[in-house]
Amino acid sequence: MSNPDGVNSGPDGHATLIRGGVVHTADDGERVYPVGSVLVVGDRVAAVGDVARVDAAAAELSVDVRTVDADGMMVLPGFVNGHWHDMFAGRVVLRAASRPPSDRDDQPGFFSHGGDLPQVTAAFDAFHDLIAGLAADEASAIARYSLWTQLRSGTTTVGDTGSLNRPDALVDAARSLGIRLSVSTWASDAVCLPGEHRHRRTRDTDRLLAELADLLRTAPGGTVRVRPSALYVPAMSDELGRGLADLVSRHDTRFATHVAALRNESEAVRACYGTTPVRRLADLGLLTDRLTAVHCAFVDDEERELLVASGAHISHSPAKYGPSGESTLSETAVLTDLVARGVGVSLSTDGGVFPLGSMAEAMRAAWQAHNEIAADNTRVLPSTALAMATRTAARGLGWDDEVGSLEVGKQADLVLVRTTDWRYLLNPRPLEAFLTLGGSLDVDTVMVAGRVLVRAGHATEVDEDELEREYLRALRSYSARHPHVSDEVLSRVFRTP
Repeated sequence: MSNPDGVNSGPDGHATLIRGGVVHTADDGERVYPVGSVLVVGDRVAAVGDVARVDAAAAELSVDVRTVDADGMMVLPGFVNGHWHDMFAGRVVLRAASRPPSDRDDQPGFFSHGGDLPQVTAAFDAFHDLIAGLAADEASAIARYSLWTQLRSGTTTVGDTGSLNRPDALVDAARSLGIRLSVSTWASDAVCLPGEHRHRRTRDTDRLLAELADLLRTAPGGTVRVRPSALYVPAMSDELGRGLADLVSRHDTRFATHVAALRNESEAVRACYGTTPVRRLADLGLLTDRLTAVHCAFVDDEERELLVASGAHISHSPAKYGPSGESTLSETAVLTDLVARGVGVSLSTDGGVFPLGSMAEAMRAAWQAHNEIAADNTRVLPSTALAMATRTAARGLGWDDEVGSLEVGKQADLVLVRTTDWRYLLNPRPLEAFLTLGGSLDVDTVMVAGRVLVRAGHATEVDEDELEREYLRALRSYSARHPHVSDEVLSRVFRTP
């Protein structure tokens, strides 16, 4: 059966033929089918290739086949964002939403000028209390809205690396929306203060480890997994690091942390812990091929080789660095070198109280910035940028057996981008045009495990307006309980247009 206007809305035994688009598989061979198709049966990719071959595979099926006309579209694997934080509860309590409309008096933030490490570690520590203040219904509404922004922009798999939210709320939100999630906890137990030659413990380490152990024991499986993380190497005591290493080993899972992210970090870590960030991970048993090292640009030559030898994965967020004052790419060029050496370097968005550049914007930034740093327009090709946002990122999460490329047997997670306007005229490489002039809003269709969750840029299974209303209600309710947010500020922030 062919239904050009219909799509399969779930793995219900039917099949969906996505026919006639420019198919980028993002597999190890970087195969591209200029006029290609993808056949989905249930929640899996059953065939991918040129139109005639996939048509033949569809004709052999004994179930109904619904056809999506992909002429004038790119068909891409679902994006994998392996380093993300839900920070949307912080728009008011962190005062971002109460800023003046003009930006002329803005001051450098604590990531700027190499990073104010005492302020960074103190801020990370304070988040524990902010998370504890979230009511269950508030956490749920905020998590649903935050994860929805990821899904709407084409991300089908999210790697939480510690969020300003409750892990149980993130799990429930992911399941209700249909998005894949690797969930974690907010884990930091130390601060590094100026003039002190040892870190100061701020949290009960055993309690933090117990919370993570409980999450690992009750891991829901399927589309939701657990990946332990530590917020930041300077904010992690030796006891917490060793405990995390033990949990990672016992549960055979991955681990992520921000490390070597700022110029001033090595000096602070040496003062507080007597060594440098990457060496410290090695001493704690965390520098292995299970590690995702986030940002990781400020390393010395020996640390760089330790990273390479360990097989650790690197995740970076190039669309975020300039707005936050970080110089992660340009100051050291370490990540550009690691890309050239074939180390697993993926893209991600990081997190902020307002939506950051999503994976489409991260691809553009990687394509442009790495090539400029290397003075070589082939250092990161558009296809390389796509792989960094899909296949390579899935490997970093340990999820590449299921997602990250369009290959037979993998989960049917894919994105359709319309390519019929002036930006794509006479360009035989629509991916290049997309990275030049496109972005997240150009995502037309998002499928996760055979379910079309976004069609024509809108949700198919949830009410987007209701998601926003519930988010704003929860945010106002939560923010009102924090004494530094006055009624006057709340009234101004949440005024009705």
